[in-house]
Formats: sequence, structure tokens, C-alpha cells
Amino acid sequence: MLGTIQNFLLQVSLIVVLIFTYELFFAERLTAGRRDKLVLSALFGTTIILTMIFPIQLTGDIHVDLRVVPLLLGTLYGGRRTGVALAGIIIMCRLLLGFGPGFYTTTFALAVSMPAVLYFQRPFIAAPKGRKIRIAVLLSLLYGLMGSGSTFALKGTSAEMVRLHLVYLPTIVVSVLFSVVFREAIRGIVERNRQLQTQVKEAEIAFLRSQIRPHFLYNALNSIAELCVDEPRKAEALTLDLSQYLRRSFDFSPQDRRTTIRHELELVEAYLNIEQARFGDKLHVEYDIRANRRSLIPVLMLQPIVENAVIHGIRSSDLPVGRVRVSICEGKDGVIRFRVADNGIGMSEERLEEVLARGTERQDSEGVGLRNINRRLELLYGRQLRIESQAGAGTTVSFDIPAES
Repeated sequence: MLGTIQNFLLQVSLIVVLIFTYELFFAERLTAGRRDKLVLSALFGTTIILTMIFPIQLTGDIHVDLRVVPLLLGTLYGGRRTGVALAGIIIMCRLLLGFGPGFYTTTFALAVSMPAVLYFQRPFIAAPKGRKIRIAVLLSLLYGLMGSGSTFALKGTSAEMVRLHLVYLPTIVVSVLFSVVFREAIRGIVERNRQLQTQVKEAEIAFLRSQIRPHFLYNALNSIAELCVDEPRKAEALTLDLSQYLRRSFDFSPQDRRTTIRHELELVEAYLNIEQARFGDKLHVEYDIRANRRSLIPVLMLQPIVENAVIHGIRSSDLPVGRVRVSICEGKDGVIRFRVADNGIGMSEERLEEVLARGTERQDSEGVGLRNINRRLELLYGRQLRIESQAGAGTTVSFDIPAES
């Protein structure tokens, strides 16, 4: 009896190693795609084959295995097609091992239990953890009882056979129970980890946005201060434009994640009105908008880039006319492309690397604005800003995001 229990434990270990190696390495994938399901099906199928090739010898002519564990897990988690394929693998293995009582007991157990397993597959996926465990345990018990019952019907009963099957039935139930609990525990840990990562990401995005607004206000107030003595009327107009800008800007609550292209353009235009009150004809702005203005984008993604082009590209140059071109284009691939180009002083390659470098000690206004937007793009979409610039030849900043409506 001790040797039989040891053999059962060896098969359980085999199942755990093969199946849950995948689970541990790819634990972050809570929803399996087609490729993942194929890999899982291959692992479950391999486990079934190995357990059937190396069965547990109960008596001289009676041997069993734990194929029901990968069969149930593969069907319940992988889907009905996976379950049918795994049942087919079991039948094929039995045919290769030859006809005999084992083939008939296997066929009978599958014929009776698999319809129930397939029926409960979708309720299992949608069920909470406790109900999943109950479904899996009952289905494993059903399969085990059908296998044992057909064995008794073909070979008769004896005290030794009953005793051995009393070991077999609890073993498969406990094995399935352990497997489901373990897998659900992994999924729970990963889900909690994802929630924490989302909370951290949202907190960082909120912090980055909070840096952008003061950054703009400092520049606008400095512009107003410069005009107060020499051009008070322009300073007054600038203050009114700033008031209008703030009224629109503060429409966003801290929880807002998205705004429309239309609203973002209104912010851009309000900001440029402020700058043009100072620059006059020396600042020329062009718009090329070929996108649905109702499409959703992250808040304050475009205006800080335009601000950066004016402050660090145009204002710092001695050009007779500074030009800024704002382009928004929505492609057929469902991607919105944003582009802000200026003909200002540009940047050297060294300065380009410094501007987007994370963790740099130099926290100048130009670096803060572009770094913040670049970081938000990374957090939200896994993308980055693209900056093309040459000293004395202007700068182009662009980024792409998926279209949302």
C-alpha cells in the first residue's frame, strides 16, 4: 500500500511540474490568447501521455493513472475544444496500448463524464473561486466513480480491489482540488499585483499632470510681468487670456484621464493667444487637423509640447518670424499621430538625450515638460515621444496613440 501511495505522489508531482511551470512563468497573463491555449493544450496532452505510459500498478493486472487531472484542468481552463482534443489523446493512447479491459473502462468513463465536464466548462470560468473548487471536485469524483464502476463491472470486485480504489478516488479528488486552488491562488496574486500597479501608475500620472500646470502658469505670469511696465494694455489682455485658459484648463478634475481633441485644441489656442499678445506678428501658428475632434486623448498632452516649442524654440531665437505647426492626423490603422514642429533654435544631440533622460539632476522647465509627457506615454501606451532636432534648424516633436471614442 505504501508503494502505491508513493507512485500516486510521483504522478501528482509530474503533473504539477509540467502544468504549473507554465503558470509560474506566464502568471501575468490572466486571459489566455489563442497561442497560450495551444501551449497549454500541448502541456496537458504531454502530461496525459506520460501518466498513461507510466501508470501506477495496483495489482498484477490492474493499473491506474491520474490522467483525469490534466484532462479536467485542460477542459475547464482551456475550453471545450481543448477538452475534446485531450479526450481524443486519451483514446489514441489507449488504442496504442492495445484493446483490453482498460480501453473499455476508459471509453465508458469518458463517454459518461465528458458531457458533464463540457457542460460545466463555461459556468466554471464565470464562477467565483469557491464554486470553481466545488465544480472541479464533483467532476473529478464523477470521472473516478465511472472508471472504478466500469472496472468492477468488467473484472468483478474483491476486498483488495475495493481497498485500492478507495485510495485512487480520494487521490484524484485531492489532486484536482490542489491544482485548482493553486491556480486560483496564482491568479489572485497576479490580479492584486495588477491592481497595485494600476494604482501606482495612476498616482504617477496624476503627479506628472500636477507638474505641468504650475510649469505653464510660471511662464505665463512671467510674460505678464514683463509687459506690465512697458505695455500695460497687452498685460491686461494677456491676463484676460490667461483667465480664459485657466477656466478651460480647470474643467479637468484630478480623476479625469481623457479629454477630446477639440478641448485640447481649445487649450492650445488659448495658450497661443497669450503668447501672441506678446509676440504679435513675430509668432505665426499653423494648424493641420485631420482627425475626429471628438476622439479621446489623455489630458494635457499637446499643449505642453506647443508651449515648449514657443518658449524654448521660438522665444530663445532671434528669428524675424517664429513658426509653429500643429498637426493631428488619424490614420486608417486607428492611430492618431500628433506632430508639433517649430523653426526655432533646435537642440544638439547631447541636449536631446538630456531632455528625455529620466532621473537627470537638471530639472529645467524644458526637461520637465517633455519628460513628463514621455513618461505618461510610457505608462499609458508603452510608447515614447519622438524628437527630431538640429541646432539652429528647429525641432519636431511627435507621438502616436490609439484612437478612442
